[in-house]
Amino acid sequence: MRGQEARDQAERKAAMATLAQSSGDDIVRLWNEAGLPSDAELLRGPETGLVTLRGRIGGGGAPFNVGEATVTRATVRLPSGQVGHCYALGRDKQKAKLAAIADALWQDPARRNEVETG
Repeated sequence: MRGQEARDQAERKAAMATLAQSSGDDIVRLWNEAGLPSDAELLRGPETGLVTLRGRIGGGGAPFNVGEATVTRATVRLPSGQVGHCYALGRDKQKAKLAAIADALWQDPARRNEVETG
C-alpha cells in the first residue's frame, strides 16, 4: 500500500506544480471550458501574505534569508468531504481558490481523470 500512496503523492504534487506554474487567466478559462464544479466551502482564505525565502551560497553553505515573496493561500472542502489546499506565488485569490478546489477534486479517484484532462 505504501508504494501506491507514494505514487499518488507524487502525482498530486505534479498536478499542483502544473497549476502553480499556470496563470490565473489560463486556469479560469480552462476551468470554464471543462465545466468543473466550483462550489466548495472555504476553510481558509483565500488570503495573501509573505513568506521568507532562504538560500545557500554554493549549495553547501549556511542557509540565510534572501528576501520575501508574496503568496496567496486557500483551503477548501468539497460537499463530498475532500479537502484541498493551495499556496500560489502572487496575489491572485481566484487562482488560489480554483487550484485548491482542483486539489480536492483530484483526490477523488472518480474525478481525477476529469481534473487532469479537463
